[in-house]
Amino acid sequence: MSEAGFLSVGDSLRSEREAQGMTLDEAAGRLRLMHRQVEAMEREDFGSLGQAVFARGFVRNYARLLGLDPEPLLAHMPGAPQDAAPVVRAAPPPSARWLSSPWLIVLLLVVLAAIAVPVALYWWLNSDGDAVPRIESAVSTAARSPAAAAPPAAPPPEAAPAAPAQAIASPAPPPAPAPVADGVSPVERVLRLEFAGESWVEIKDADGRELMRQLNPPGSRVELKGQPPFDILIGNASQVRLGYNGRPIDLTPFVEVSVARFTLEE
Repeated sequence: MSEAGFLSVGDSLRSEREAQGMTLDEAAGRLRLMHRQVEAMEREDFGSLGQAVFARGFVRNYARLLGLDPEPLLAHMPGAPQDAAPVVRAAPPPSARWLSSPWLIVLLLVVLAAIAVPVALYWWLNSDGDAVPRIESAVSTAARSPAAAAPPAAPPPEAAPAAPAQAIASPAPPPAPAPVADGVSPVERVLRLEFAGESWVEIKDADGRELMRQLNPPGSRVELKGQPPFDILIGNASQVRLGYNGRPIDLTPFVEVSVARFTLEE
């Protein structure tokens, strides 16, 4: 039955009951309800039947007793379910996938490197100890001084104190001449350096010829031949042992701020 031709709930129940020749008392007896309850359904006085759920249950049973489909009747009663409200999907929360983006990770690494490298460099340059930068700085300062530009005519007073120079030049008693290595001319002398730690060394002979200018790693040894006097600069001198024609040379009197600078004569 269409909406336009639909009878009210009460009229539908009463019309069908009368069409079947059934009285109110017969309907009440078969439904096991009181006469007034059946009559209230046909008058649509659903409030007198109690809560809406009870009234809908009575109507459902009455419609089935009469052979009617109860659903259209229940749809026109109080308490009928309303049309479902349209479901509006909530916008999904912003995706956090950007946190794992490789570009973001690369950017973070670049920022960390930009911060860490200057800090590490500053700490390294300002740390204590005989680091290579300090040695090279001392060497550069010595190289720029007039005394290091050319061999002096005589040993500078501050480079070779009188007592050590006399001890080297005229020891008492005079030692026997040290054996000269094969291939060394009588005017050449042999310098031997042993490095317990990293050290920068510059050595020039009597002609100003540069015999050595390099950074030497720990555990290395170097042997040089040349004509005295030798202009010598040794960085990190406490980690270096110097021998001259087989004789050990004490560097302690010549050390200033870990750098030994002196002239070694015959």
